Amino acid sequence: MTQFEAQPAEPHPGGPQLGEPLPGGPLPGEPLPGGLTLAAARFFAARLAGSWVPAYLAGRGFGEQALRPWTVGYAPAGWRALTDCLRDLGYGDAAIQAAGLARRTRRGVLVDFFRDRAMFGIRWPDGTLAGFTGRARPGGTRPGPVYLNSRTTGLYHKGSLLFGLYEGRRALAAGARPVLVEGPLDAIAVSAAGPYAGVSPCGTALTRAQVAQLAGTCDLRRAGVVVAFDADRAGRRAAVRAYHLLREQTDHAVTAVLPAGQDPAGFRRQCGGWALARRLDASVPLADLVLDETVAPFERWLAFPDGKFAALHAAAPLVAGLPPGQVARQVARLAGRLELSYAEVTDAVTGALRPRSNIAE
Repeated sequence: MTQFEAQPAEPHPGGPQLGEPLPGGPLPGEPLPGGLTLAAARFFAARLAGSWVPAYLAGRGFGEQALRPWTVGYAPAGWRALTDCLRDLGYGDAAIQAAGLARRTRRGVLVDFFRDRAMFGIRWPDGTLAGFTGRARPGGTRPGPVYLNSRTTGLYHKGSLLFGLYEGRRALAAGARPVLVEGPLDAIAVSAAGPYAGVSPCGTALTRAQVAQLAGTCDLRRAGVVVAFDADRAGRRAAVRAYHLLREQTDHAVTAVLPAGQDPAGFRRQCGGWALARRLDASVPLADLVLDETVAPFERWLAFPDGKFAALHAAAPLVAGLPPGQVARQVARLAGRLELSYAEVTDAVTGALRPRSNIAE
């Protein structure tokens, strides 16, 4: 049995007999995903083998073993392939549209929401299939984003879901460290690389609800979390946002250092899973990246005393807010970056603490 074939399960209550569920489905005793969204996932999976997607994924370094736990498929290029299939199964147009699987054109015609895309299912932590993210054909001419997420529905809320959290539940329960990444292929790459579980907000900004969901699945305060967003400007900004959200849950947030322009999936394809695991193992405190990003806007003025001290006073509150065991590292890094003495940096950090002490009093 390949990852594209089905495994037995009960049909959705009240719905048509849909056959077998996809790999990554619930274990015995776990809640069953159901209904129309699962029917769509089966439709996508059945059309995977004859599409461009398997060759694309193989070229990205993902073979059958790596893909087996995941809900993967292909949305055909036709306008109504999925819609027609769901109608044949007995679903009405209103239900199909409400599930985010189709949309109305200006002429009122119902057409598929996902077309000519590699499809990845997104599940709630209990295994319920909530929606999808679809990757456009590389080099294709069809307009639209590279990754397209399901619209908000009764099941799918993009700000509340993390791709890979359900698939990584066993690894997380066994002590694997969660790794926050940007896209589904990055999550799959990380999960295949070693004792890590890749999870992704699927292109959306990380939210407090997603962090809370992650914290509810594993012990972030003990295990910590690795942030491995893309090594570009947007990835660094996303990592800074993640830092402030993660601080509410753990003092052990670190970041993987990847070559410029690389993401975890690309690095694994180029260097192998072992090399990616080593990069994750060698992660540095996420505060390093946040401090560097705080200083970066002052870079052109660091040759001048006013620029150095402006950067220092911008970064001092960040260092002052760190756990005590992390302060010395950032004081040393900041002093070296700005070519200031430890005493000057320490005085600025201490000064940033005083307003907090006054408020406490």
